[in-house]
Order: sequence, then structure tokens, then C-alpha cells
Amino acid sequence: MNTVAVRTGLPAMIRHITRKMLLGKRIIIAGFIGLFIALILGYAGSQPYYYENPVDIGTDMMDLLILFFFMPIIAMIYGTSIVRDDIDDKSITPVVTSPIGRFPAYMGYYLSLAITLSIVMLGITSIGFVAFFGQTGGDGMGNLYVSMCGLVIIGSFAYSTLFLALSVALEKPMYMGLFYAFIWEGFIGSIPGSIGKLSIKYYLRSLGSEWIGHGSISRFRGIEGADAFLVLLLVAFIFLFIGGKLFEEKEIP
Repeated sequence: MNTVAVRTGLPAMIRHITRKMLLGKRIIIAGFIGLFIALILGYAGSQPYYYENPVDIGTDMMDLLILFFFMPIIAMIYGTSIVRDDIDDKSITPVVTSPIGRFPAYMGYYLSLAITLSIVMLGITSIGFVAFFGQTGGDGMGNLYVSMCGLVIIGSFAYSTLFLALSVALEKPMYMGLFYAFIWEGFIGSIPGSIGKLSIKYYLRSLGSEWIGHGSISRFRGIEGADAFLVLLLVAFIFLFIGGKLFEEKEIP
């Protein structure tokens, strides 16, 4: 590994891939999801019977739609395609043959993916927040918004490690990604008991229960927030190590 090439080439790689992802066709899907969030939360916030307890209701809806449902789906859409798309259009060839080295290049893909997801999820979260709370108001909205943004950023970095590793390990990563996003996170992760600890969502909600004092997420009985963060770091390290090693050994056509 050429350390000089890493210092100079890796930032350029991250900027290029991030810009490519943000300007690519998948941003249209994210835009439609943002529009859907705005319509649903905007409609909910306009209903008079919601004004008795708008903060709890808005928090629950953002938790359900953004953290619980759309975050893993958007992460899957971007994460399982980032490497595969570059392989298909042959743009990965300069990456794997550059002096940077394959493992640092894999980290470049990861950071690009995590940054892209963070930007997209922050945009969707902001849209949903304004659509609902712009009509209902309430105290402590700044803290709630910051906490939600913090959770989607941490979630973006955590989910990126999983789906990027899948994109390297499998020829058809989309199928496994769909299984994880819809079945494992959506169903298995919601079953009471220890099995829920095998989902990323469990640890994000554990963090959220300490950061957010409204809605059902505030009553979530997980593990301590510090422990949840450490688990997410460990999971990220494991998947980054596995994905990076697979990327080093992967035969690029």
C-alpha cells in the first residue's frame, strides 16, 4: 500500500463516488420516498384530533416510516449496487489497479456510501419533520430533530457496512439485501426476545430510547446507549474487515 497515494487519491475517490451516487438515477427513488414521507406526515399533521399530543404521534410516525422502514431499504438500494455498478460499467478497473491498494479503496467505497446515505437520510428526515411539526409545533422540537438526525447518521454508517459487504460477497446481493431489509429487520427484528438483538435496528432504538423522550421509542427496553453504540462499532468493524478482505481477493472481470 502506497501511503502517499492513499493520502492524495482516497479523498479524490470519495468525492468522485459520492458525487456520482448523489447525482445518479437512484436519487430519484430517494426523492419519491421523500415526497411520500411529506404527504403522509403532512396529512397526519393536518388532522385536528392529532393536536392533543402531536409530539408523541409525530415521533412515532417518523420512527416507523424513517428509522424502521425506509432507512434499511434506502441503504440496501445504494449499498448493494455501489460496487456492482462499477463492475458492470468497468469503472472499477482504475480503482483496483491504482497505487491506493484494494483495502483502502474498499474503505473509500464505504465512506462514499455512508456519506451519501447520511445526506439522503438527513434530507428525508428534515422533510418529514417540517411536514408534520411545521403544522403542529410543540416544545423541545430542536432536541427531537437533532436526535433523529443523529440516529439516521449512525444508522447510515452502520447499514453501509452490511450492504457493502453483501455487494462484494454475492453475485446477486439485491436478493439478500431485500431479505434483510424486509424480512429480517421488518419482521424477525420485531419479535420480542433475544432474537431482536441480531438486527441493527435493535441497537439504534436502544440509542434512541435515551436520546428521545417522546413516543414509543422512548419506552423501548433495549440495552444501555453506550453499550448499543459499542455493539454498532463492533458490527461495523467486523463487516468492514470481512468486506475488505473479500474485495482484496475478488476477481474483477
